[in-house]
Amino acid sequence: MKLKFFIAVLFSGIFGFSQSIPTNPDLPYDYVEIKEEFDFLVDFTFVNAECATDEISFYSVIIGTTVIGDSIERITVLVPCLGNEFKQGDLITIKPLKTPSNTIAYLSRTYLQDDEEIVQVLGSEFRTIWGEVIHVL
Repeated sequence: MKLKFFIAVLFSGIFGFSQSIPTNPDLPYDYVEIKEEFDFLVDFTFVNAECATDEISFYSVIIGTTVIGDSIERITVLVPCLGNEFKQGDLITIKPLKTPSNTIAYLSRTYLQDDEEIVQVLGSEFRTIWGEVIHVL
């Protein structure tokens, strides 16, 4: 367990991820509404090292692919403090959760592009849903 925590902290330090509440109102996620459990093919998982603390309601991020309506779509699933790590290609079942109404601390990264500082909320490039992993297929 200590090794996983160390690796998560190391990973977050290398890639510059941090917990912050964005001051830019253009940064929040674009939520998608899915009412029933759905299967989800994992592309990327970020287990947040801050989940080891109890101070704030942190979350982990899973990015992957699912079927919404008649189309295949890549989405982000925000999971309250994910306990397991998944690897690319894992097939899991997600149970949608109600989107929290209180302000959350966004997981963001900052980088320079053409001498301009860019702040990007991790996973915000895809439509998003809050959920929990209920089954690994």
